[in-house]
Amino acid sequence: MSPIENVLFRLEPYKKSGSGFSARCPVHDDHSPSLSIKEGDDGRVLVHCHAGCPPQGVVAALGLTMPDLFPANGKPRRPPPAPGVTRTALGAALEIEQQVLFIVAYDRVKGKSISPTDAARECLARQRIELARRAV
Repeated sequence: MSPIENVLFRLEPYKKSGSGFSARCPVHDDHSPSLSIKEGDDGRVLVHCHAGCPPQGVVAALGLTMPDLFPANGKPRRPPPAPGVTRTALGAALEIEQQVLFIVAYDRVKGKSISPTDAARECLARQRIELARRAV
């Protein structure tokens, strides 16, 4: 998991805001998003609480340390997860795609021919499952 993914996962819910993200600050009693999160060009995570909480406090409240905001050397960066995509939603989507594969496999076992449309949907399901596995 990349540093930005690690931070955003702990801040759910969050939303896209400009070139970064916004969320409620975990340090103070936040009723509206006052925390800005952005990934730097070098992969480091930048956090700024507009209410004045220090970055070290924000990081500690997330159960992280400051080094967790920096990418490991040699690790490729992945794009941050889409806002609003939770593990629960990802799991539900995975179940649907697995059902698609199950239905196509069942039809094959029963000797039914697979239409080009169904074959294309099977391919899409395989791609989506692979993408979901990489995201977790």
